[in-house]
Amino acid sequence: MIPAGFDPAELYPVRRDAARTRLKIPHDERILLQLGRMVPRKGVDDVIRGFATFLEHRDVPARLLIAGGDGPEPDPERTPEIGRLQGVAAEAGVSERVHFLGCVARKELRTLYSAADVFLSTPWYEPFGITPLEAMACGVPVIGSSVGGIKFSVRDGETGYLVPPKDPEAIANRLERLLMNPRVLTLFRSRAVRRVNDMFTWRHVADQVASLYERVLSGERLDQMVRGDYSAVEASFDELAEALSASARVLPEALLSAADVITEALSSGQKVLVCGNGGSAAEAQHLAAELVGGFRNHDRGPLAAVSLNSDTAVLTAWANDASFDDIFARQVLALGRPGDVLVALSTSGTSVNVVRAVRSAAACGLHTIAMVGGGGGSLAGLVDVPIIVPVADTARIQEVHMLAIHVLSELVEERAGTSAMPAVSEARPA
Repeated sequence: MIPAGFDPAELYPVRRDAARTRLKIPHDERILLQLGRMVPRKGVDDVIRGFATFLEHRDVPARLLIAGGDGPEPDPERTPEIGRLQGVAAEAGVSERVHFLGCVARKELRTLYSAADVFLSTPWYEPFGITPLEAMACGVPVIGSSVGGIKFSVRDGETGYLVPPKDPEAIANRLERLLMNPRVLTLFRSRAVRRVNDMFTWRHVADQVASLYERVLSGERLDQMVRGDYSAVEASFDELAEALSASARVLPEALLSAADVITEALSSGQKVLVCGNGGSAAEAQHLAAELVGGFRNHDRGPLAAVSLNSDTAVLTAWANDASFDDIFARQVLALGRPGDVLVALSTSGTSVNVVRAVRSAAACGLHTIAMVGGGGGSLAGLVDVPIIVPVADTARIQEVHMLAIHVLSELVEERAGTSAMPAVSEARPA
């Protein structure tokens, strides 16, 4: 599948306060936007009913802007669907909160999108859907129907939420989750911009078309591949996609909390200890490396992090002379100080040496975070912040843990990296 795209020179985020000032929209209201053709299949009536249900649950300053129609003014005679939707708003008791804008000029779209907190696109049927891309390009999370191209362009729980078509209650639920959680809203905004610029620019689309023609002209055919091997590869990608989708729905709040704990500790001069076995040991070293080195910003100062897996002399000596079950707990007792953070990785959540490390950390006054999978094992109930990947397969858990490590590294770097630490060049002696 090759998607449609957008022009990043035309659509990009504008400061929200500046956009609202230009459009004369109140700065202290939650602004929801729906934009598109005024036809019944677009499901705008479901947006209005979902908005009304949200207001029943949360009596907050908010308004819904509906753009579209056959002229610059919202004329029910010229566009009968506007008249029908005005009736829906009156029936739902939200006429004063729903504003029809008529057709908006192309040159004004960037400002209109950027003024919104959330964009809604909930059609019953949609071949692809350009407006969700345009909204995300302007840094606006999208609540969209899980139909057609929307379920591909919008990442559920990452750049917005997917809801079933014709389900106003689901719309209300996702509106509440987004609008009442500013940190999640901010995270979704940055992810939305990154996703569309990574995947949906016209340059990217053109490259995919060119690549397809090159493959066809070179005689490449799927039937030339070994079908069994191809199916196995495809199945692995499908399983990972499902694991990521499930994790995106449940992990954001835990990751934000973990980032808060780590940032506060580092900003106070404390350090982060990390541990795990096998593949988790490699991921523990990875997290420590990103903090000490630099995830995206290599000009910032180092952040204090130690992987307890890295000192082979300590690990082998204590495992040989005493017990492998205590190799991490011993180091926690030696290195940990009250206010430090221990990040423990275990796909099962039951690894004895990791569990003992967490118990020792808690006894010594350290904050504790666990990255686990499945049901969380015993670790989930022992730590301050459990990050539980909701799948059972070990490989998929580790792959999601890797993404979680990157998310944590980016969040911590943004919050504490540049403000709490000197730049590398400043820290080096002359």
